[in-house]
Amino acid sequence: MNNNVSHGDEVRRRVFDLVTRAEAIVEAMEVTAVDGRWAMTAFSRYRLCELLDITPYGPYDGDLDGDPAALLEEAVLAVDGLDVPIEELSWRLALGDALRSAAADIRMVQDARDV
Repeated sequence: MNNNVSHGDEVRRRVFDLVTRAEAIVEAMEVTAVDGRWAMTAFSRYRLCELLDITPYGPYDGDLDGDPAALLEEAVLAVDGLDVPIEELSWRLALGDALRSAAADIRMVQDARDV
């Protein structure tokens, strides 16, 4: 097996895991928020889930501690370094943009809550 292919698969799996965890954390926060502020993150999060074929509000049995924006920012770094064939370049660029948008939206809501 080509080392680039296995490394690329590993990176994709890592990105999928980071996004799935971040989404589960936000979903848990959304359930407990009484003011609906997390709805402002819905579009960017949905776009991200669509690009990775993640079912929103799906079951998650992992750790729900952590900063979801930081997890998405970690995923951005992985995606930016992902070597893809030319036919997947637009997907990789869209994914990087979606990760950045979702992280920024989450930070915006977190910052507004802290004020």
